[in-house]
Amino acid sequence: MWFYLVLVCLAIGLSIPLLVVGFELLIALLRPSLSLNDETDEDIQGCYKILMPAHNEANIIGNTLSALIHQGVAADSIVVVADNCTDSTAEIAGNLGVIVLERFNKQERGKGFALDYGLGFLKENESLDVLIILDADCEMSIKSIIKSVNSVVLNAQPVQMTNLMRVVRHTSLSQRVAGFAWLVKNKIRPIAVNKLGLPVTLTGTGMAFPWYVISDINIAHGNIVEDMQLGIDCTLKGYPPVFCEQAIVFSDFPEQADAEKTQRTRWEHGHILTIVQQLPILCQQAILRRDWHLFALALDIGVPPLALLVMLCLLGLLICGVLGYLSANYVAFFVLLASFLFFAITLLATWWQVGRDYLTVKELCNIPVYIFSKLSIYTAFLFNRQTDWVRTDRK
Repeated sequence: MWFYLVLVCLAIGLSIPLLVVGFELLIALLRPSLSLNDETDEDIQGCYKILMPAHNEANIIGNTLSALIHQGVAADSIVVVADNCTDSTAEIAGNLGVIVLERFNKQERGKGFALDYGLGFLKENESLDVLIILDADCEMSIKSIIKSVNSVVLNAQPVQMTNLMRVVRHTSLSQRVAGFAWLVKNKIRPIAVNKLGLPVTLTGTGMAFPWYVISDINIAHGNIVEDMQLGIDCTLKGYPPVFCEQAIVFSDFPEQADAEKTQRTRWEHGHILTIVQQLPILCQQAILRRDWHLFALALDIGVPPLALLVMLCLLGLLICGVLGYLSANYVAFFVLLASFLFFAITLLATWWQVGRDYLTVKELCNIPVYIFSKLSIYTAFLFNRQTDWVRTDRK
């Protein structure tokens, strides 16, 4: 009997994230398409600042800041935290007229500490309504700034903009698959979550916060996916983030393969570690507070990286199939198989609707190769886990 229960629990445990993703994709697919018009709101409704953490970003930060300033963003509305920089990041930013803070602390390294340093400065020197957090290697339009600021002021909740990776046809297959996965994670799934009125997961850049919310949260920690932690903390305080689809921020994948792998390892190890550490806390708080928002956030954050989810499910199907054959009981196998097929069909439908610019049919067939190429990242989580923040080289 216990053997049968273990198999059923395994099937249900793996089916939950499959069903979460599947239903999110289905809701997004059935939603009427949104027309992204080019008109800005007439007026910006609040005073804002852009906080930009930067570590050795001399190659790119000038372009990022110049693009913002040329669109009409006041230079003194941008605060750059040059964190433990050994290059000319601070000098380049200063020459463009933005506020530059230099921070040196070799023991406390990472984006969370840099953001906390900037928040400390703003608490003492500025009066504002909205704080926008933007990475130094990202591109954002004035229209997106206006839409996100006005959304924060209107809803009194943190806002996550649509955070997409630019992918061009000559890039590697792995980048285009990752670009499609990024689209699913950072646009398609949040559309569904937002439509249900549930908190979305923050993605690290293109985030806007009511000042009284962000100024009261401790972000001086070494979590290597500080964005996910920040979204959890906001929700626990009663300010669940919402999604602003029409506000868009673009990023680029690193050009070098080693840098890309370093970035992906940091993201995925941090994501898995956050699941392990935070999922039990979120579930406990959701039960104690009887808060559906917290439980929904737990379900969403509890979805592992899709490549890992597919690997675990295929392994689970093999185990349930073999043991089901030996015990002549296939209930667990068919439960997991039905969930996996539902997930696969909705993912395929999503690719057909929005992903064909990323992947051709032939390239789609090569996704299993890409998935298993990431096996080293997941085995490293067990034996050589990345727990410290590491900068991603761009050049």
